Amino acid sequence: MKSRTSCLAALALGCAALATGCSASAGAGDTASSGGGGGAPAPGQGGGPAAGSTGAAWGGASGAQSASASSASGGGASAASSGAGASATTSSSTGGGPADASLIGFAAVSADGLATTTGGSGGEVVTVTTYAELVAALGDDAPRVIRISGTIVGGGAPMLRVRSNKTLIGVGADATIDGFGFDVSGWTEELAASAGETCTAATPEGYTPVSNVIIRNLTFVNSADDSINVPCFSHHVWIDHNTFERSHDGSVDVKRGSDWVTVSWNHFHETVKTMLLGHDDDNGAQDTGRLHVTYHHNWFDHGDQRHPRVRFGHAHVFNNFAVGLGDYMIGKGVGCSIYADGNYLQDAEAATDDYGGSDLTWTDTNVVINTDPASANGQGFDPSMFYAWTPDPAEEIPTLVPAGAGAGVLTGDEH
Repeated sequence: MKSRTSCLAALALGCAALATGCSASAGAGDTASSGGGGGAPAPGQGGGPAAGSTGAAWGGASGAQSASASSASGGGASAASSGAGASATTSSSTGGGPADASLIGFAAVSADGLATTTGGSGGEVVTVTTYAELVAALGDDAPRVIRISGTIVGGGAPMLRVRSNKTLIGVGADATIDGFGFDVSGWTEELAASAGETCTAATPEGYTPVSNVIIRNLTFVNSADDSINVPCFSHHVWIDHNTFERSHDGSVDVKRGSDWVTVSWNHFHETVKTMLLGHDDDNGAQDTGRLHVTYHHNWFDHGDQRHPRVRFGHAHVFNNFAVGLGDYMIGKGVGCSIYADGNYLQDAEAATDDYGGSDLTWTDTNVVINTDPASANGQGFDPSMFYAWTPDPAEEIPTLVPAGAGAGVLTGDEH
């Protein structure tokens, strides 16, 4: 394909220069903002776990959806408060191994009234085998571990709303969500009828976002909309060890003011619109200072684009394995701020694509083979302002990640 670039260097314990804007135009409907602080305050932020929205299942709105290298990643993180008023993070975990069950990254940051993401831990544990049982288990905000056994086929709505304090985890290797996806959102049908189809920066006072959600060890097939959608100021969400086949729209989209998310150890197989962070170039009022997402140890397996595509977000992209991409790995959109380290990218069109953004730190710990190199200005944000991490050597990623990513590596008892 294109020029062969191989970038390997010793891992250094440095910090890339902190920056904010990464302006970018983007395709239909995407938006983003960078930097801590700024922007309208998120409605309902600062409280504890969400309490009380109604209606579990509904067809929520879909999400439309190099060179320069500063010092390497990892090392001793300094404590820094987030733009949304978060306290300093406490995570100091490493990248982990193939079946690593630990949470690291932005979902472990203390912010918006939560110390970290625990899902349904401490609540009742239920096992569901039907769509009706799943809807019932998601019907309130009480802490609950929902073990999904076998294949659950959609009940008509393209998205099933997930409420606060839930762990959704597949049992064994064959737990499957077929024909629908999960909408991690507090925007109910009632709110849609009274306040508009979806949340905006002017969302009604008193709106309570969904928070504290874990989704693990599931295979998503035939999704009628997004496989997982995280909109409307939802925060503290961990999406881990899942397998995503091509969906009607995105596989994992984070947008509309959501925050503090980790996407780890997932297998994306032949996905097209893989992951969107920030949905529209004109949505800065809602997204600025939010959209902090860590993407690590994911396997982007012969997909197309958006691994991720970023608008107004802070994206830390490390130790991912991308192979056979039909288009680009990372899309730089309006207001983005991105730090990429320890990734292994082979046989793609390009490491990056420009959609009006520029602020990307692409460290020399990335490996790029038979792919157009990254276009980077070295001014992406510094993740060590939020948490510490120790990346695996990039040359180990083609073995490490396929061995450990996706559904079936966990058992369903990790709660």
